[in-house]
Amino acid sequence: MRKAAFVYTILAFTLYSCIKPPTYSIIPAIAFVSVSSSNITSGFADTITFSFTDGDGDIGVSASDTNTSDSVCCGIQHGDSSCLHLPQFDVFLIDGRDLCIEAFASANVQPAGKYKAISGTIEVIAEAYNTKCFGGCPCAVNDTVTYAIILRDMAGHLSNTIHTTPIAINCN
Repeated sequence: MRKAAFVYTILAFTLYSCIKPPTYSIIPAIAFVSVSSSNITSGFADTITFSFTDGDGDIGVSASDTNTSDSVCCGIQHGDSSCLHLPQFDVFLIDGRDLCIEAFASANVQPAGKYKAISGTIEVIAEAYNTKCFGGCPCAVNDTVTYAIILRDMAGHLSNTIHTTPIAINCN
């Protein structure tokens, strides 16, 4: 009986030691996954998907910071990156044409289980506009945008910057 208990104990410790927690940095890391369409009509939405990892599991915005006014900020074109520190947002799309930032709030992700490290995907639905359609340009003119994306966690850590594939935006 003692021999069987010893074998079960060793077996339990062996199985437990096989479960290793993920070792992600506390600074979020993101990777581009896809866009729903690489050719859209001006004024319509495109879904941008990217994956993330975070070692301390603090992705999202706090419940007290849910004011979503002023979600577009064009200050970065003059070297002002203060938009990236607005507390009510944590996902930032930077338009490659004019460096305007569109800010979004992701869901507040809570780690489940005993390990805080998390990973997953985030989908952002962004409305795209053809800047060449304004001012009397012919409707056959296409515009192309590439977005840079940055994710900020609740501790204020900014992720790496990723870029979407080019998205062609047609006039109507």
